[in-house]
Parts: sequence; C-alpha cells; structure tokens
Amino acid sequence: MRRYQHAHLPLIRQHLTRAPALRPSIAAVTVMSWLLSSRPCHADPQWNTGLSFAACQIHRDSPARDALRFCGAARADVLFGRERNRGFGLGPYLEIGTAAFRDVRLSTGVSALLPLQDDFPLVLSAGYSSRQVTEPGLEASIFWGLRSFNYHGAYNMAGGLVLQAQQTFGPRPTRTISLGLRIDGLLLALPFLLLRGALD
Repeated sequence: MRRYQHAHLPLIRQHLTRAPALRPSIAAVTVMSWLLSSRPCHADPQWNTGLSFAACQIHRDSPARDALRFCGAARADVLFGRERNRGFGLGPYLEIGTAAFRDVRLSTGVSALLPLQDDFPLVLSAGYSSRQVTEPGLEASIFWGLRSFNYHGAYNMAGGLVLQAQQTFGPRPTRTISLGLRIDGLLLALPFLLLRGALD
C-alpha cells in the first residue's frame, strides 16, 4: 500500500519546481507527504460466517454405543488486530451445531489466527460448549484453509478443513471428535443472491 502512496511524490516535486516561488515549499510538502504515508494502517475487524459438514465419532459412557455420524454447524466469528495477510488475529466466535441431528450444541469462545502462509493461515479456537443447553462442556478446534485479509471490506471469506473435539459433562457425558469441511456462508448464499438479482 505504501508503494502507491509514495508514487505521487515525484509528481509533486515536478510541479513545484516549475514555479520558482514555491521552491521553498518543496521540502515541507515532501516531509508531510512522507509522514502521512508512513502512518500505520488501521486494523479494522474482519468477520466471517460459514457452515461445517463433518464426519464425527461420538463416544458415550458405553463403547458399544460409539458410532460414526454426520455433524454440522453454523459459525460466525470476528477477528481483531489484523492489518495484512501476515498479521495475527484474535477474536470471539459463536457456533450452533448438531451431532446426527439428535441434539443441539451451542458453543462460544476465542479464536486466534496464526499466519503460517499469506492466504492459508491456521486458526485455533477454544471455548465453552453445551449440549441440549443443560449439559455444559468444553471444545477446541483447528482450522486450516483459505482466509486471506480483505483490504476492501470487513467481510473475510474462508474455507478449508476443520478438526474439532467436544467434551460435555453431566448425567450423560459425551466426547465428540469430528473432521470435515467448512464452507464460507457467502458462497452458499451466492446462488440465491444471483437469482434475486435476475428477478429484480
């Protein structure tokens, strides 16, 4: 970004040198332009929504009841502190999901983005999880995939693989481990948005 901001300096000097009366201002204008272009970028929040589709192993109190099921979830998060692709991010998330369509799971916690690569960071999440609202628990997940920084807006598209573990407590403790794919919510909504635009 600074490359484009500094590109105007030669043009300013060129126009000023054509007017001898303005030559004393060249240094002041140059210094002020450099100071303005050298200010750090403002770290605006970047938010995302997505759906996860995964295969999960559900472990209950009896090994005979363990089974491989489908697990799904809708998730939204916000990351603060990022200014570029190579920047770290930290922020809250909220997730609602189900295991085998037999329960409802609510989760909330904190996500940390680690920029291993420019467009393919690692996102670590941990927080509180509840099953059927009345059964408290904990969860942790690892996401790896596409999540580049959006220089033109606040929405941050993402998609990739996610590994998640949940442990609930109470009368029927349950441990669930899932591995699946997270798809950006905007991509899922795009066909409906295009159809609405065509009808309008």
